Amino acid sequence: MRNHEKKEAIEISSSSKKKKAANQSVLLCCKIFFSESRSRAPLDAIERAARLDPETVIVNKFEDRAYNRTRFTLVSYVIRDNTGSAIYSPLQQTVLAMVEAAYGTINLEQHSGTHPRLGVVDDIVLHPLARASLDEAAWLAKAVATDIGNRFQVPVFLYGAAHPTGKALDSIRRELGYYRPNFMGNQWAGWTMPEILSVKPNEGPTCASRARGITMIGARPWVGLYNVPIMSTDVSVARRIARMVSARGGGLPTVQSLGLVHGENSIEIACMLLEPNRVGGDRVQSRVEMLASQEGLDVETGYFTDSSPEMILDKYLNLISANRAE
Repeated sequence: MRNHEKKEAIEISSSSKKKKAANQSVLLCCKIFFSESRSRAPLDAIERAARLDPETVIVNKFEDRAYNRTRFTLVSYVIRDNTGSAIYSPLQQTVLAMVEAAYGTINLEQHSGTHPRLGVVDDIVLHPLARASLDEAAWLAKAVATDIGNRFQVPVFLYGAAHPTGKALDSIRRELGYYRPNFMGNQWAGWTMPEILSVKPNEGPTCASRARGITMIGARPWVGLYNVPIMSTDVSVARRIARMVSARGGGLPTVQSLGLVHGENSIEIACMLLEPNRVGGDRVQSRVEMLASQEGLDVETGYFTDSSPEMILDKYLNLISANRAE
């Protein structure tokens, strides 16, 4: 067999393996949070990068102008070797392409918003879907972390199943001052931390670029993101209610929450539901309504910022089938 024939045979074999893996539904979901939602050019560049490989599918995008924050939700498959270990996912190169586009178009020094953040690429989290495992999500999280740390010289902090001891995201954020507004009492603007970090990252340098900041990368079971608007402009009330909603403040178990300014006429209780099947949006909604009524405030119906894992899986399968039919 000639060299070019061997190359074609290898490519065909590789393609067949990828399609087989995709059909087996060994899938990972990746959520990437970027510190930008007000400028189209960076978001368009990031989305173009996300669409370079048709084997990775954008199943959702959520933009919040008040927070100046955008999240892309991506899904793709994992290939395993003969021993059952993960060896490849199209998500890895897709995420790196999106990160490169973000660093080329967004400067953290020029960013401001009412949601905390520590980097241009603020958070990347991997969730297992269908037949994938949490170990496979952690494998990809660590691979992406190494790539970002080495290639872009950005400090990366691992959390959840990707961290050697399973360290929680909120613990790392608290150490780094993530929850403390640095501008006008209720906003985050620019980079105000020391460039030499006080906490050693898992990957990348200990010195952070003021333009790029740092990145969190983790793997964890599915997390629900549920926000409840309150008709008030008093952020101190929002923070007080958020404390009483969260598990840390003696509120609902497995719930983490922030009280944030959201637009000119409202505040918002932004919640992370660590076990959404145990404590869901309905219980959060009831708790916020009760606490807000004690303050004499009206509450709007809350909303999830992403679909359920079942809906995301269905959307992925429908989109990938449509792409292959074209």
